[in-house]
Amino acid sequence: MGYFDALTSSAFKTTPDGRRLFFPWGALGRGYEIGPEQDYETLRRRIKLWTVVCLVLILAALQLLGFLACFIVSAAMIAFYCGWMRYVLRSLRPSAERLTIRESMIAQARAQSPALLWTFLILSIAFVLGSVFILIVTPDKWPVAIAGMVFFGACAAVFVFMLILRQQS
Repeated sequence: MGYFDALTSSAFKTTPDGRRLFFPWGALGRGYEIGPEQDYETLRRRIKLWTVVCLVLILAALQLLGFLACFIVSAAMIAFYCGWMRYVLRSLRPSAERLTIRESMIAQARAQSPALLWTFLILSIAFVLGSVFILIVTPDKWPVAIAGMVFFGACAAVFVFMLILRQQS
Protein backbone atom coordinates (compact mmCIF):
# COMPACT_ATOMS: atom_id res chain seq x y z
CA MET A 1 0.00 0.00 0.00
CA GLY A 2 1.39 3.40 -0.95
CA TYR A 3 1.68 6.64 0.96
CA PHE A 4 -1.46 8.19 -0.54
CA ASP A 5 -3.43 4.99 0.05
CA ALA A 6 -2.46 5.25 3.70
CA LEU A 7 -3.52 8.89 3.88
CA THR A 8 -6.84 7.99 2.30
CA SER A 9 -7.42 5.10 4.71
CA SER A 10 -7.77 7.49 7.64
CA ALA A 11 -11.11 8.73 6.22
CA PHE A 12 -12.66 5.25 6.10
CA LYS A 13 -13.74 2.76 8.73
CA THR A 14 -15.16 -0.75 8.65
CA THR A 15 -17.62 -1.50 11.45
CA PRO A 16 -17.62 -4.84 13.29
CA ASP A 17 -20.71 -5.86 11.29
CA GLY A 18 -18.83 -5.21 8.01
CA ARG A 19 -20.36 -1.89 6.96
CA ARG A 20 -18.00 0.55 5.22
CA LEU A 21 -18.13 4.13 6.48
CA PHE A 22 -16.71 7.31 5.01
CA PHE A 23 -15.77 10.30 7.17
CA PRO A 24 -15.30 13.26 4.81
CA TRP A 25 -14.38 15.61 7.68
CA GLY A 26 -12.33 13.07 9.62
CA ALA A 27 -12.94 12.89 13.35
CA LEU A 28 -14.67 16.29 13.24
CA GLY A 29 -17.81 15.09 11.49
CA ARG A 30 -20.24 12.26 11.08
CA GLY A 31 -19.78 9.13 9.06
CA TYR A 32 -21.69 8.01 6.00
CA GLU A 33 -22.46 4.45 4.94
CA ILE A 34 -21.05 3.40 1.60
CA GLY A 35 -23.04 0.92 -0.45
CA PRO A 36 -21.48 -1.92 -2.44
CA GLU A 37 -17.77 -2.69 -2.56
CA GLN A 38 -17.53 -1.08 -5.99
CA ASP A 39 -18.83 2.24 -4.59
CA TYR A 40 -16.32 2.00 -1.75
CA GLU A 41 -13.38 1.40 -4.10
CA THR A 42 -14.49 4.20 -6.45
CA LEU A 43 -14.77 6.69 -3.59
CA ARG A 44 -11.38 5.64 -2.18
CA ARG A 45 -9.74 6.11 -5.59
CA ARG A 46 -11.30 9.54 -6.01
CA ILE A 47 -10.29 10.71 -2.54
CA LYS A 48 -6.77 9.47 -3.21
CA LEU A 49 -6.68 11.28 -6.57
CA TRP A 50 -7.90 14.49 -4.94
CA THR A 51 -5.13 14.19 -2.33
CA VAL A 52 -2.44 13.69 -4.97
CA VAL A 53 -3.72 16.56 -7.15
CA CYS A 54 -3.88 18.85 -4.10
CA LEU A 55 -0.32 18.10 -3.11
CA VAL A 56 1.01 18.60 -6.63
CA LEU A 57 -0.88 21.86 -7.20
CA ILE A 58 0.00 23.31 -3.80
CA LEU A 59 3.69 22.45 -4.15
CA ALA A 60 3.78 23.75 -7.74
CA ALA A 61 2.12 27.01 -6.70
CA LEU A 62 4.53 27.40 -3.79
CA GLN A 63 7.59 26.65 -5.92
CA LEU A 64 6.61 28.70 -8.97
CA LEU A 65 4.57 31.58 -7.55
CA GLY A 66 5.18 31.82 -3.79
CA PHE A 67 3.19 31.70 -0.58
CA LEU A 68 0.24 33.80 -1.71
CA ALA A 69 -0.40 31.53 -4.69
CA CYS A 70 0.00 28.51 -2.43
CA PHE A 71 -2.64 29.94 -0.10
CA ILE A 72 -5.01 30.69 -2.99
CA VAL A 73 -4.60 27.20 -4.48
CA SER A 74 -5.12 25.63 -1.04
CA ALA A 75 -8.30 27.66 -0.50
CA ALA A 76 -9.56 26.72 -3.97
CA MET A 77 -8.90 23.01 -3.36
CA ILE A 78 -10.72 23.14 -0.02
CA ALA A 79 -13.66 24.94 -1.63
CA PHE A 80 -13.74 22.32 -4.39
CA TYR A 81 -13.69 19.51 -1.79
CA CYS A 82 -16.57 21.09 0.16
CA GLY A 83 -18.67 21.41 -2.98
CA TRP A 84 -17.76 17.92 -4.13
CA MET A 85 -18.70 16.46 -0.73
CA ARG A 86 -22.10 18.19 -0.84
CA TYR A 87 -22.70 16.33 -4.09
CA VAL A 88 -21.26 12.96 -2.96
CA LEU A 89 -22.92 12.90 0.46
CA ARG A 90 -26.41 13.32 -0.99
CA SER A 91 -26.25 9.71 -2.16
CA LEU A 92 -24.87 8.30 1.12
CA ARG A 93 -26.84 7.47 4.25
CA PRO A 94 -25.65 9.19 7.45
CA SER A 95 -24.41 6.89 10.19
CA ALA A 96 -24.51 7.30 13.94
CA GLU A 97 -20.95 5.94 14.09
CA ARG A 98 -18.16 8.35 14.97
CA LEU A 99 -14.49 8.27 14.09
CA THR A 100 -12.04 9.12 16.83
CA ILE A 101 -8.69 10.69 16.15
CA ARG A 102 -7.10 7.56 17.58
CA GLU A 103 -9.01 5.30 15.15
CA SER A 104 -7.98 7.53 12.27
CA MET A 105 -4.34 7.43 13.38
CA ILE A 106 -4.46 3.64 13.84
CA ALA A 107 -5.83 3.17 10.32
CA GLN A 108 -3.13 5.36 8.88
CA ALA A 109 -0.37 3.77 10.99
CA ARG A 110 -1.37 0.28 9.85
CA ALA A 111 -1.46 1.39 6.23
CA GLN A 112 1.96 3.10 6.27
CA SER A 113 5.11 1.04 5.99
CA PRO A 114 7.36 1.10 9.06
CA ALA A 115 10.29 2.17 6.87
CA LEU A 116 8.36 5.22 5.67
CA LEU A 117 7.29 6.16 9.20
CA TRP A 118 10.89 5.87 10.41
CA THR A 119 12.11 7.92 7.45
CA PHE A 120 9.58 10.67 8.18
CA LEU A 121 10.51 10.60 11.88
CA ILE A 122 14.23 10.96 11.12
CA LEU A 123 13.56 13.75 8.60
CA SER A 124 11.34 15.57 11.10
CA ILE A 125 14.06 15.39 13.75
CA ALA A 126 16.61 16.61 11.18
CA PHE A 127 14.37 19.61 10.39
CA VAL A 128 14.01 20.37 14.11
CA LEU A 129 17.80 20.32 14.41
CA GLY A 130 18.07 22.49 11.29
CA SER A 131 15.68 24.97 12.87
CA VAL A 132 17.80 25.04 16.02
CA PHE A 133 20.85 25.66 13.82
CA ILE A 134 19.06 28.59 12.12
CA LEU A 135 18.23 30.03 15.55
CA ILE A 136 21.86 29.80 16.66
CA VAL A 137 23.47 31.07 13.44
CA THR A 138 20.92 33.77 12.53
CA PRO A 139 19.03 34.80 15.68
CA ASP A 140 17.22 37.55 13.75
CA LYS A 141 15.31 34.77 11.90
CA TRP A 142 13.91 33.44 15.18
CA PRO A 143 10.25 33.34 14.00
CA VAL A 144 11.16 30.97 11.16
CA ALA A 145 13.33 28.88 13.46
CA ILE A 146 10.66 28.62 16.17
CA ALA A 147 7.97 27.80 13.59
CA GLY A 148 10.21 25.06 12.18
CA MET A 149 10.89 23.60 15.62
CA VAL A 150 7.20 23.61 16.56
CA PHE A 151 5.92 22.23 13.25
CA PHE A 152 8.54 19.53 12.72
CA GLY A 153 8.56 18.69 16.44
CA ALA A 154 4.82 18.06 16.19
CA CYS A 155 5.41 15.97 13.05
CA ALA A 156 8.03 13.92 14.90
CA ALA A 157 5.60 13.37 17.79
CA VAL A 158 2.90 12.17 15.38
CA PHE A 159 5.30 9.74 13.69
CA VAL A 160 6.44 8.37 17.08
CA PHE A 161 2.79 7.93 18.05
CA MET A 162 2.04 6.15 14.76
CA LEU A 163 5.02 3.82 15.24
CA ILE A 164 3.77 2.98 18.73
CA LEU A 165 0.22 2.37 17.44
CA ARG A 166 1.59 0.20 14.67
CA GLN A 167 3.60 -1.83 17.19
CA GLN A 168 0.56 -2.30 19.44
CA SER A 169 -1.79 -3.47 16.68
